[in-house]
Amino acid sequence: MENEGVKIIWIIFWILVATGWSVLSFQWLRKEVEEIHPMLAGQKSPMARLIQRRFVVFILLGLLLYLALRTEPLGAIGMVIVITIATWVQVIIYNNSLNKPTGRKE
Repeated sequence: MENEGVKIIWIIFWILVATGWSVLSFQWLRKEVEEIHPMLAGQKSPMARLIQRRFVVFILLGLLLYLALRTEPLGAIGMVIVITIATWVQVIIYNNSLNKPTGRKE
């Protein structure tokens, strides 16, 4: 029984880690995308920096999934499901906030 309790605790831990990671990663992405502006002559492309940062985030996510697989395989499955759902919810909320009409007339 104690072994099952430890497994459940690991699964809950990895689900909480996945939720936090999803929120943090999306906030970073949103901030990076909002900072993209038209380039001036001689300026470096902001896309290169964005791609580099997203690659680092991807590697860190892979590391988290590896650790979850090493501790509890069901926790890794839970992580994938939670990250997917949390990311989609954040995308929908962000998209709705962008589509709201503002109070100004053009």
